[in-house]
Order: sequence, then structure tokens, then C-alpha cells
Amino acid sequence: MTALPAPPAQVGICECWARDGLQSWTEVVPTEGKIAVIEAVVEAGVRELDVTSLVPPKYAPQFADAEQVLEAIAGRGLRTRVLTPNLRGVQRAVELNERLGAITAIGFPISASEAHNLANLKRTHAEHLSQIEEMVRAAHEAGLETVSAVATAFGCPITGEVPEETVFDMAGRLIGLGVDRIMLSDTTGLADPVRAGAYTARAVETYPGTGWIAHFHDTRGAGIANTWAALLAGVGCIDSCLGGIGGEPSTVEQNHAGETGNVSTEDIVVLLERAGVRTGIDVGRLLAAGVTAERIQGAPGRSQVQRTGTGLAG
Repeated sequence: MTALPAPPAQVGICECWARDGLQSWTEVVPTEGKIAVIEAVVEAGVRELDVTSLVPPKYAPQFADAEQVLEAIAGRGLRTRVLTPNLRGVQRAVELNERLGAITAIGFPISASEAHNLANLKRTHAEHLSQIEEMVRAAHEAGLETVSAVATAFGCPITGEVPEETVFDMAGRLIGLGVDRIMLSDTTGLADPVRAGAYTARAVETYPGTGWIAHFHDTRGAGIANTWAALLAGVGCIDSCLGGIGGEPSTVEQNHAGETGNVSTEDIVVLLERAGVRTGIDVGRLLAAGVTAERIQGAPGRSQVQRTGTGLAG
């Protein structure tokens, strides 16, 4: 029998429910509810969180309570990201961190497809990269890490195929500007395991000093397969979301029509633990956190193991 590539002994999990999960949620979730879910996943052993967005409340009312949420998790020794789409957002993150000490990294997207970047963020690549240079400098001067998502890395809903060289040209530019960690994001679920593994292997080999994150959406049901392929190719962190909610909004023309969602944290953690990849997460408590999230959001999530059981011994 041909030997398959051995998975790593362990991998980090970043829980994205509080930010990427809720970014397109129709109802504004109460602050105490967000904090309750965060507390539950931390109790389960999660140590990295995509926790909130520093976008003006008039554009994203879901995150008007960013400061209160950050204050609630300050001093917990957690690794936390906040989304800051522009320099003003970075400056706010710096100010909040000086007062609260609750932010580890700022995150920001840029699309490999310029057409998608214009539709999504109203900036050309040149305009956006110029601002990212200032954002990275300001973050690093304040002792904050930077995390960038190269969106539409596996295809663009506007232009179709995005050439591999375009994706890696953008990744190289970001690394040249000093970005610490990068995800090749499957914005609308167009990736497949072959490309997910090949792109990740190239990224890890070409830029070994950069932290690589697996961030796949389950829009077309391939999220876990793509994440596993990226894991075998060398990513050190996996983004996922309780119940598999969130992802890109489905109601704007630059994304896609219909439902979407992130990779379910419950499902990917159970898969990893069954495969002998340690996550440091207590599965029972994680499932309880997922139940809490469903209660708080007022709707069921998409986790399979919440309905079928984990199949794990004990």
C-alpha cells in the first residue's frame, strides 16, 4: 500500500464566530451573547480568536460593541485578531490596545482579483497596497502583528479564473511590505483539494518565514477537504467558525448568489482529533460552545457532528 503524507502532530485553531461568523448575520447579536460564546470556546481550549471588526458602526452595526467585547477578554493571554480595513482602523486598534491590552494582530483583506477589490473595497491594487504599507508600519510600531487575507485566491465571481502567478505576486508584495501572516482565502468556495494543497505547499516553500493560515469557505461543500489538503502541505493555523456560519455575504453581486459559510469548528476539530492531530481543544466543551452559539444567534448552525455525534471514544 502506498504511504500517504503524514499529518502534523498538532495545529492551531482560530475561532472566527465572533467576527467572520457574524459579519453577515442579519440580526445584531447582543454584546453579552457574543461574550458568552467567546467564554465558552476559551473554556474549551481555543487560544486564538478572530474577535471583532473596527469598521464604523454605520457600515457594520454588528460590531458597534467592539470595545466592550475586547474589554471582556483583556488579560486572558489569548491571541486575538481584529479586522481593520484602513489606516484609521489601525489607529483605533492601537489606541484600544494601549488602553485594554486585548489585541494581538490586525487583519485586513486584499483581493488577488483587482475587479473584486474595486467592487468590495473601492480601491485599485496600487491604492490599496499603498495604504497597506502605512497600516503595517503603524501596527508594527505599536507592537501589533499583521494578518492579511489574499481574497479570491482560487477564483473570482466577477472575472472567473485568477491565475496562480497573480495570487503569488500579491502574496509576495504583502510579504515585502512586512505582513506577518497570510491566508490564501477561498472567498466564495471555488477551491479544490488539489489546488489548495499545491498553493499551500508553494507558499510554505517559497516564504518559510511567513505564518500561513488555512481559511476556506464551505460554499460548495469542499471546505474540510481543502483545509485538510492545506494542513498536509504545511499550514500552522486553521480558521473555522462554530456552526459553519458566516463567510462572504451572499446578497452582493461581487460574491455569489445563495448560501455560504465558513468551515465548522466542531466538524474540523473532530476530524483532526480522530486523525491524531492534536488541537488542544476539549471536544465536549467545544460542542457545548456550539450549542451556546446556536442559542445566542437564534438559529441552528451547520455542524454535522452536533447532529450525528463525534464517533470519538469516551
